[in-house]
Amino acid sequence: MLKADKGLKDFARKLVVLSVDEEGSVTNERVGGVLQALAVRPHRHLRTLLKLYLLYIRHELRKSEAVVEHAGVISTDSLRRIEEVLTTRYSRAVSATARENRDLIAGVRISVGDDFYDTTVLGRLEAFSRNFG
Repeated sequence: MLKADKGLKDFARKLVVLSVDEEGSVTNERVGGVLQALAVRPHRHLRTLLKLYLLYIRHELRKSEAVVEHAGVISTDSLRRIEEVLTTRYSRAVSATARENRDLIAGVRISVGDDFYDTTVLGRLEAFSRNFG
């Protein structure tokens, strides 16, 4: 993490809020507006502020991206259904990307931002082992 005071971090987070539309998505137009405003009135610690802003924007973007790990074949319909469920859960558009993981036995492992959902047999066995092992 960058060395910056709390005030600068808070300001960068506020800029991220300004970069998100009513549906909860980061938009090019809003990010452009924030950057344009900073160009007109540069902050005293602009370089550090921009690094923090980029870090927080990337984090915000990950909240709208689901990585769906699967062992075998996953249908396009299943992937779209996962998107629908996650879009409803997070109240924002979430796009899903499939990633094959041959180590999984069955089920799917989904990550959205910092959230993690594991319905795999391997995940259940690992949880069982942690609780009773």
